[in-house]
Amino acid sequence: MELKLENGAYLCRGKTPETVSGAEEIAQRVVMRLTAHRGGFAPLPEYGSRLYLLSRLARPGTYQTTAMQLIAEALEGETAVSVTDVQVTELRENDLRIDITFTVDGQLFQTGITV
Repeated sequence: MELKLENGAYLCRGKTPETVSGAEEIAQRVVMRLTAHRGGFAPLPEYGSRLYLLSRLARPGTYQTTAMQLIAEALEGETAVSVTDVQVTELRENDLRIDITFTVDGQLFQTGITV
């Protein structure tokens, strides 16, 4: 069981922090991994993703394929997670929105990341 996060802040019901467990806990962990910069946490250098580098690593025509590879790299070891869809939208030069649909133990989740 973990504390529930929303938009980077812990959620509280009154003064009591909310918690998540099961598939929702794993989904929260997935979002944290995908938004954290890989190598940005010294004790766990393999934690996080390189999605923030997508516009430098790929050409516009290959954004989706490269994003899927970077997501797979970040989620290696998360055996209960299956990514079902990735859509990359160019917002403006070098700013991208990555919409990710994934399942955890059959339950559907979606997240969007701007890089």
